[in-house]
Amino acid sequence: MTCVGFRLVLVVALLSGCSAPRVSPESHGVSVAPGACGRGLVVVESDYQSCNVSLLDFEGQVLSESLASSRTVSAGFGVALSGDVVTPTSPQDGSEIVLIDRYPAGVLRFVELTTAHVRAELSVATGFPSNPQDYLPLTSARAYVARYNANPNPGRQAWDAGGDILVVDPSVPAITGSIDLSAALAGERAQFTPHPARLLNVSGRAFALLAAYADDYKSGTSSRLVELDPESDSLISTLVLDGLRGCVSLALSPDERQLAVSCTGVDLKNGKIQDSGLALLDIEGAPRLEQRFDAAEFGDNPLGFAVSYAAPGVLLFNTLGHFDQESGELRALDSLLRLDTVSGQFDELLQSAGEPFTLGGVQCVPSCGACFAADAKRSRGSVLRFAIDSTGNFAAPTAIRAETRVGLPPRYLGVF
Repeated sequence: MTCVGFRLVLVVALLSGCSAPRVSPESHGVSVAPGACGRGLVVVESDYQSCNVSLLDFEGQVLSESLASSRTVSAGFGVALSGDVVTPTSPQDGSEIVLIDRYPAGVLRFVELTTAHVRAELSVATGFPSNPQDYLPLTSARAYVARYNANPNPGRQAWDAGGDILVVDPSVPAITGSIDLSAALAGERAQFTPHPARLLNVSGRAFALLAAYADDYKSGTSSRLVELDPESDSLISTLVLDGLRGCVSLALSPDERQLAVSCTGVDLKNGKIQDSGLALLDIEGAPRLEQRFDAAEFGDNPLGFAVSYAAPGVLLFNTLGHFDQESGELRALDSLLRLDTVSGQFDELLQSAGEPFTLGGVQCVPSCGACFAADAKRSRGSVLRFAIDSTGNFAAPTAIRAETRVGLPPRYLGVF
């Protein structure tokens, strides 16, 4: 099995003040005023064949059990949401949210919050399964899309190279350009391509995290953080994260001076921890590596696909358990960890409930005193809410069922 095939199988095994008018038997829009830390959580529930999108406020109250689902009426392509849907890394603060239908669909869906209506859809596949991973709005008429896969046979239509950052106009919507990232891998063997995984806008500065794999996913090189110029759509700088591979999660510190990068390594099939770890990057000037924690410092598991700041200098992240590849026996469970990056002390908050690959996305909102984790197993699939204090200390979690009619387990979390 190739690495990409394994990752897909792994993901299949995994990874008040509002009104909620009924739009259809399946969809509820919401109208909620933003607070100091936004409006709430976007929860993507999935069995990796179909999905549902729910909304919670930061106290854990359900705003909408189903804003969109695989039964939602399409706005153009006639194709329902697949089971591989995520939300953008950055908070979504407008009148609609974007859902990223990744593989093999390659479609962005723009969903109005108040009506739950799909305003528009935009295919970013351009003739091949481009596997979009993230969406970053810049203005009302400009946004970036990270396309993970490269096209093995480009040149047949516009913007079909892949492994790039697409420039799109969400108001139309339409593709308007592409940023070639190949210069970020200068000096590497030709087998490696960028594989952009995450995007963030920090006070007008745009950053992209590149996982940097071979196109057959059997190997990887050191991941990169690149800074992009939103005015010229070009690369400003490249920071090589030496010895860290499979870096696919990115978080911004509360003071916006630091980025946390979580890296899985490249051999998740066997639970190997080589090249897996956390990197803390100072971004006050040109990005530079400030601190590094290898996965071995936290135990025997590789790091997972999610990281978030609970407070300045305090991170919440997960690790991935695994089965023995020959016997199929359980070898390790997922863990949810809290790390004090100053002292290096970490605490295991909990393990997955009997199965690996069931702890998913994490999101912290320090200004609202809460962190959340998606748990596909506990309480028949729940979002765990941890109250936190100003120094990032965690209370015991409460389990929230965001959607109860269909019962799909929660996998990914976003903020709106």
